[in-house]
Amino acid sequence: MADNDSLDPVDGLYAAWFFDELRTMRSGGLLVDVTLCAEGKEIPCHRLVLAACSDYFQAMFSGGLSESRKDKIEIGGVSAEALQMLVDFAYTSRITLNDDNVQSLFITANMLQIVTVENACEKFLIENVSPDTCIGIWALADRINCEELADTARHCALKNFEEACKAEEFLQLPFDLFERLVSDDCLHAKKEERVLEVVMLWVRHDLEERQKHLKELLECISFSSMDRDYLKNVLKKDKVLAKVPGIKELTKDKSLHISPRIITQNDILVLGGVKNHSMNGNVSFNESVCRLELDSHCVESNPLPQELQGNFGFAACVFNEDIIVTGGSQSARQAWRHKPSQKTWNRLGSLKKGRFWHGMAVVEGRVYIVGGHSRGDNVENRMLRDVEVYNERTNRWNKAAPLLQAVSNFGLTACQGRLYVFGGVVDPVTRNETDAVQCYDPLQKKWMFKMRMPTAMGNIKACTVDIDIFLVGGGFKCAMLFHDGGEDDTYYEDLADTLVPWDHCSATVCGFEIYITGGQTKPELFTVRLSERAGNLKFLRFGNHATVQCYDTIFDTMVKVQDMPFALDGHCTVTVPKD
Repeated sequence: MADNDSLDPVDGLYAAWFFDELRTMRSGGLLVDVTLCAEGKEIPCHRLVLAACSDYFQAMFSGGLSESRKDKIEIGGVSAEALQMLVDFAYTSRITLNDDNVQSLFITANMLQIVTVENACEKFLIENVSPDTCIGIWALADRINCEELADTARHCALKNFEEACKAEEFLQLPFDLFERLVSDDCLHAKKEERVLEVVMLWVRHDLEERQKHLKELLECISFSSMDRDYLKNVLKKDKVLAKVPGIKELTKDKSLHISPRIITQNDILVLGGVKNHSMNGNVSFNESVCRLELDSHCVESNPLPQELQGNFGFAACVFNEDIIVTGGSQSARQAWRHKPSQKTWNRLGSLKKGRFWHGMAVVEGRVYIVGGHSRGDNVENRMLRDVEVYNERTNRWNKAAPLLQAVSNFGLTACQGRLYVFGGVVDPVTRNETDAVQCYDPLQKKWMFKMRMPTAMGNIKACTVDIDIFLVGGGFKCAMLFHDGGEDDTYYEDLADTLVPWDHCSATVCGFEIYITGGQTKPELFTVRLSERAGNLKFLRFGNHATVQCYDTIFDTMVKVQDMPFALDGHCTVTVPKD
């Protein structure tokens, strides 16, 4: 017999049997040699099992510590329930996390160095960071020095400042974290006045202790962007604020914050899309343009032109502060120019080729329409290679060099003076997808292939931030970086995981952040009873959701923002200045 033959398992069920025997020995008190104590509760167990599961206990029992000889060991600073669950985990390899126990389990697992449970708790909390929970999770993550979770929770608090400050944990934030929050230029507050109100609320919660921090906190506020009558009135009424040394000079000093927090000066326009997918195959459409603030609050909604209503698959992009909208399932050759500030729509020259599920981007001041799916009477159902570019002077669309490969439902963006097309659907019947990346150089007026994506993918979105491109949506499980630095410096990199499914989502860039809205949920299998004779009909049904995810390209964090007013997929989003 070869030596390595003896290493093959003789019983695939041995691990399960072994864990079962350990539990039986513990419950029967057999060979139990230590008792852990917490909050008056005693938990008998085996040193060997604890040491195998926990580096903390391994160091305790194998070193020269007095605990290595004690029959009972008091574990301070942990809850008895969490300790019991972790001991049970050591004997079963199973643990159940929920909103009520995850924080105490995280603290205890961190202290006892049970890495597997720590990682599970961190993943659970990252996936459940929300405006209601982010403050408490941030404080917890900072306490146990978990940087990724802390960054995720802090960014959620920044994006949902007013909602987050309603949480019970807000008033318990230590000064260093609270100061980081209100001083951040990425803070999303509708008005700077609200930041001042929150600062005073936090200080008054423990005035005797926190008053010493007040002037330092006030230096984080942009008084220059406040209404002067409001400021005059609040200084008159608020005795605590009025007594701050140098308060009058502080409120007049514009050098501290030369301009308001920049990121709060953007809104997101949501155009079209599908609201509902019914069981009989019918859909209802979003027939409006919704203006969302960055906390997803809808400030206004106006109808699309009638020709764009009851429609899907059109594309939109920003051009000279206006929005260009083209194509669509029912408006294949149409092009429109929308002025958000005036709420007007003007019809542009018709496209040469009708299309939907195509892409649009602006390169060097020119609007390009790329690929898509053909549409119209007596038109073959196929993907398009056709590319068109808009001539603003003549109000006409002219042909440009065609794609190397016909695609629809792809990711399109402009980066460093070039167009990039990522993946897409290549067959209208089979819905086969490609991993090809096509790049257009306007100076050479030619397309070229770039490094292929790691996997074939359609229904994705490509967004440019600085000199890099970020891919989201489709079947990707995480955001993906594409860096095109030339032949020896081109690569892909996996980034933060998505928090919800995002197939058929939309994405738009605000500063260094990408807002990813809506998308389709995972398909569900439904069964419909037809009749006794005909039996059952089974089919897959897609739903959609209203979730907004914000990806921070600097800190590589993905957080949930408050939901949109309604569920949506297949829509367009663009970033515009606030009115």
